[in-house]
Amino acid sequence: MCTWNFVSSRLNKTKIFKVRKFNNVHNYGVEERMYTQRHATSDFIGYLIQDKYVDPKTVYTPADIRRDIKKIHGFDVNYMKAWRSKEKALEMVRGNPSKSYTELPNYLYMLMHTNPGSVYRLEKTDDGSFLYLFVAIYALIKGWEYCKPIVVVDGSFLKSTYRGTIITASAQDDAGKIFPLAYSIVDSENEASWEWFFERFRETYGVREGMCIVSDRHESIAKASSTVFPSVPHCVCIFHLWNNIKVKFKKNQLLMKDLFFAAAKAYTIEEFEHHMSEIDDLDKRVRPYLLKIGYDRWSIAHSTVNRTTTITSNIAESINAANKSARDLPICPLVEYMANLIRDWNYENNKTAMYTFTKLSEKYDDMLQKNMIKSHRMTVKPSSYSLYTVLEDGMRYVVDRTKEHAHAVDFRRMKCRAHMRWQL
Repeated sequence: MCTWNFVSSRLNKTKIFKVRKFNNVHNYGVEERMYTQRHATSDFIGYLIQDKYVDPKTVYTPADIRRDIKKIHGFDVNYMKAWRSKEKALEMVRGNPSKSYTELPNYLYMLMHTNPGSVYRLEKTDDGSFLYLFVAIYALIKGWEYCKPIVVVDGSFLKSTYRGTIITASAQDDAGKIFPLAYSIVDSENEASWEWFFERFRETYGVREGMCIVSDRHESIAKASSTVFPSVPHCVCIFHLWNNIKVKFKKNQLLMKDLFFAAAKAYTIEEFEHHMSEIDDLDKRVRPYLLKIGYDRWSIAHSTVNRTTTITSNIAESINAANKSARDLPICPLVEYMANLIRDWNYENNKTAMYTFTKLSEKYDDMLQKNMIKSHRMTVKPSSYSLYTVLEDGMRYVVDRTKEHAHAVDFRRMKCRAHMRWQL
């Protein structure tokens, strides 16, 4: 081990340094010293490792950098230099976060040029700084008319240098696939940003019959949607609502959970009231809490629109999971990542549709096959062209094909129950 060392310190608050200790004796030869003490700048190391960060999903930490530099190039790098090297590599691959905002108008122009008919809106502050961005690709705008009119919205925090929030709106197509509609970059989830987003969404997509907005219980979403879409119901995700109940009411949560979801998914007022009375037996505070929120916002039986199977915000959560690795990108690479994500999803969905030879998609065809197997245990007696009586295990189901759902009456107990809605 070499004994050479040098120690100095500053004199009081002056700019003068005093040498405290100096040992000028080297135990190693010149060649050995040059070999073991080679240095590399963070810029050079960043150049060596930049390929590691081309894919945003790749996790390559400073510890990984130190390990690989030692293994491949044979010299040690301390943690801080490895961290600076990572920052240099990220800037080489993704660009400077600040300059990315300057380049945004040019990128959006090219995005619109390569996707004619697309819509983007860029909002700036009075001093010309970035404020909001809204993007809707033409393929999404065109496909909206073939989707269910249930729009699920959500926001997620960005982890880039300047932070912010990405807002997404999505629906489901006729095959039950997730269909992104638009996305927006805003400063945060507040009433002003949500209202701006909904205004741009309405300009682009308009309002359809039976339309409904589904989200978590963020107050800003509820206020903004009622302002921009006064005639469109705003419903809440039942999983988010359950989490609120779980935090607020601690009693009998395991039993309460099953009863709450049963009440939310009930198709008749009678079945809904039956489960709510069971909830009352567990905790009488829950009903007033749910009544204040509004039954029509979470209960299928009370819903003023046909929400089909979209009673949660799961499709928005799926989009959040898909863009998770891109949320620390500068704004231009983030917008490009979202455009590529949408392109890839549309391509895969189109390819699946081309190789589907059933009348329904795979998802709904599987549901139909399972229901068909269950129907073998039933006896069907037609009363008219549209009215049928279905007998199963002592239950009598009156099915009217002109109605959205049917009722089942058990004549042994004279109690009305709900029959599952056979609507896809």
